Amino acid sequence: MPIDEIKKVLYDGAGTMGCYNSLVSALAGYDVVLFDTSSDALTASIQRQKDWIPRLVELERADEKTIETAIESIFRTTDLVKAAGDVDLLSESVFEQRELKRKVHQKLDRLLPPHAIMTTNTSTLLVSEIEDVVQRGDKFAAMHYHQPSLLVDLVAGPRTSDRTMDILKRFTLSQGQVFIEMKKERPGYIHNALYGRLLGSAMFLAALGLGTVEDIDRAWMISQNAKAGPFGMMDYVGLNVVNDATRANMEKAGGNEEMQGWILSLIKPLIDRGDLGIKTGRGFYHYPDPAFSRPEFSAGYEPVPELKEALTNAVFSEAVLMVREGFAVVEDVDRCWMLTHNPKWGPFGMMDREGLESVKERIEERGRQLDFLAEEAGKIADFLQGYIDQGYLGEKSGRGFYAYPDPAYRLPDFIRFNV
Repeated sequence: MPIDEIKKVLYDGAGTMGCYNSLVSALAGYDVVLFDTSSDALTASIQRQKDWIPRLVELERADEKTIETAIESIFRTTDLVKAAGDVDLLSESVFEQRELKRKVHQKLDRLLPPHAIMTTNTSTLLVSEIEDVVQRGDKFAAMHYHQPSLLVDLVAGPRTSDRTMDILKRFTLSQGQVFIEMKKERPGYIHNALYGRLLGSAMFLAALGLGTVEDIDRAWMISQNAKAGPFGMMDYVGLNVVNDATRANMEKAGGNEEMQGWILSLIKPLIDRGDLGIKTGRGFYHYPDPAFSRPEFSAGYEPVPELKEALTNAVFSEAVLMVREGFAVVEDVDRCWMLTHNPKWGPFGMMDREGLESVKERIEERGRQLDFLAEEAGKIADFLQGYIDQGYLGEKSGRGFYAYPDPAYRLPDFIRFNV
């Protein structure tokens, strides 16, 4: 049911995210406007939304008829003045280009009603990189959806008011979603930072010839009981998108240039050939029947321990650094991962299962092997040592990041704690 402060929502950008997000709001009973500068994009948006029907039915978000009615209710227009006239909330999903987003928000700041809240669905830029072009900084924030997960990232900017964040939280809940509020802004939020680290580690292993694409995917799929491995995931996202995001994130983080070269060299030949993943019928795998989806792909295989550990180490490292540096708390990191990847446990729950001493030793060894990871490994080891010194070794000692035998992450309402 719509909240009192918001009745009409404008989605700017009829791409993948705009199509999905606008449909979610329509299903929740909001009046929805979908704007795009391209009439072709708006025409195509109807079918793109219909393509989501089987998945949304499977997730029990609504029945087919209800979804079709919601799609029909969305007002689509190329007239920005008409689109912005009487809305209460903006969700911008234009291309991930800083200057483009700034230009869009600056224009909409003049067109939207004074009370309207402005949000960006950016996945790589910071709120502070965009919000200084608008007058209503108190009504500006990041609201980033994850399709088709229930997860929504909420991040306040330098001027965002508590009232704005409260409205966005209640808006998210009204759509049956779960919000994770970052303690401070960070590129990639929680999920994309963890996810990007996993994909980067997989590409690094393959680029150096330490494992084949198939063996790396098998190592992850078997150890995590996952339906796809890192390379199958990249095909889903789109290799051009992975390339751009990896390059942008590593440049922002001051990443090792040599490592960046190794990683990107793996996907460049595929991109050059136009093999971008599922959307082109070929990436690391062939579609619509990729090898990793067949039962025989993993049947009888034992995951290579070194590959499995390298992948989990990458996720563990990013999770620890995120908490250590005050971007999020342990529980929110795990909730985020559980909502999007594995409902059984998140990175900190996994570390508890493996034992904090074992994880610390592995990460320290990784730092000794790769000089550019040495400083990071030291920070992570120090963080873990603080728990180890208290006797918090993980599940085996009855206490790690969680208390056992009944850790909080196994409770029924842990993931959907704010719904």
